[in-house]
Amino acid sequence: MADNSTLSMKDYTNYLASVNIWKYLSPCLIIVGTFANILSIIVLLRKSMRNSTTMFYLTILAFGDLSVLYTGLLRQWLRHAFDIDLRSYSNFGCKLHVFLVYFTLDFSTWILVAVTIDRCISVCLPFKSRDYCTMKHAKIAVISICVLLCALNGHLFGTVALDGNQGCYGISSFILSVWPWIDLCAFCIGPFAVMMVCNIFIIRQIVMSNKRIESHKDPGGRNLKIELPIPSTSSAYRNGHAPKTHGRHSKNKRRLRKISHVTIMLLTVNIVYFTCTLPIAIYLIGYKFWVPGATAERRAALDLVWAISNFLQYTNNTIHFFMYCLTSPKFRKELFSLFDMKHTHVEFEHSAAYKQDTANVTKF
Repeated sequence: MADNSTLSMKDYTNYLASVNIWKYLSPCLIIVGTFANILSIIVLLRKSMRNSTTMFYLTILAFGDLSVLYTGLLRQWLRHAFDIDLRSYSNFGCKLHVFLVYFTLDFSTWILVAVTIDRCISVCLPFKSRDYCTMKHAKIAVISICVLLCALNGHLFGTVALDGNQGCYGISSFILSVWPWIDLCAFCIGPFAVMMVCNIFIIRQIVMSNKRIESHKDPGGRNLKIELPIPSTSSAYRNGHAPKTHGRHSKNKRRLRKISHVTIMLLTVNIVYFTCTLPIAIYLIGYKFWVPGATAERRAALDLVWAISNFLQYTNNTIHFFMYCLTSPKFRKELFSLFDMKHTHVEFEHSAAYKQDTANVTKF
C-alpha cells in the first residue's frame, strides 16, 4: 500500500467523489432546471398571471436561474466530463465568463430581493402600492439592478486573467483577500437580511389583519356587520353613500389567505436561498487560508467541499418551480390548467373580489 506522502490529490476518494458530482449530478441539475424554469416562465406568462409585478419579477427570476445554470454549472460539467474549459480559449473569454457567472448569480439574488420588497409594500402599504408597485417601476428596478451589478462586478475584467496552463485565476490581492467578503455581503448575507426584514413586516401585518378580522366576530363565530377601515377617498364616500358591508369580512378573509400563501412561498424561497448559498460564500472566504500548505489529502477533501457547495448553490436555481408548486395554490391551478388536468382544489373562489385587485393582493 502506497504511503500517503506518495499519493497525489487524484488518488483520494474525496477527489473522485467530487469529480463524480460534477460529471453525473451536474447534467441532472441542468436538465431538471431547464424544464422547471421554462415551465415557470410559461405558467407565469399566462393571461391570468402576467398582469402583476410579482409575476413579472418571478418570470425574470426564472430567466436569471436559467442563465446561472448555463454560465456556471454548464462550464463545470464540460470541464470535468470532457476536459473542455470555456475559460481557457482566450484571456478575454476568461474575464467575460467569470464576470457572467458572478453577474447572473447576483442578478437572480437581487431579483428575489426585489420581489420580496414588492410584496412587503403591497401588504403593508396597500394603498400606496397602487403608485409604487407598477410594471413601470418593476422594469426600472430590473434595469437598475443590472446596471448596479455591472458596476459591482466590472472589476473582474481587470482582476482575473488567463495564466497559461494554470487556468483562469485572480491576479490581484483585492480579489483574493477583499472581494470574497464583499461577495459574501452582496450575494448572501445582505440580500437575506433585506428579505427577512421584509418578511417580518409582512407576517406582522398578516397577524394584525387577522386579529382585526377576528375581533369583528360575535361569540358564536358569525361575522358582524362592522367594516374594516377603508380610505375615505373611495368612490362610495365621494358620492355620499356608505359602502355595503355584506360579505366584507369573508372577502377580507379570502384576501388575507391569499396574502398568506404568497408569504409562505416567499419565506420558503428565501430560507432555501440562504441555506444553499451560505456554504459557498464561506468557502470562498476560507479558501486562501485552507489551501496554502495543504496536503494532497486535505486538498482532495477541499475539492469535495467545493463540489458540494456548488451543487447546493445551483440547486437553489433549479428548484424554484417546485417551491411554487408546493406553496402557491394559484400557481398549481394554472399549471394544471396548462395541461388540461382536472383540478379539484377548492382554494380558489371564482368571484369578482378575487379578480379585481391583482396588482395588490392576488399576485400569486
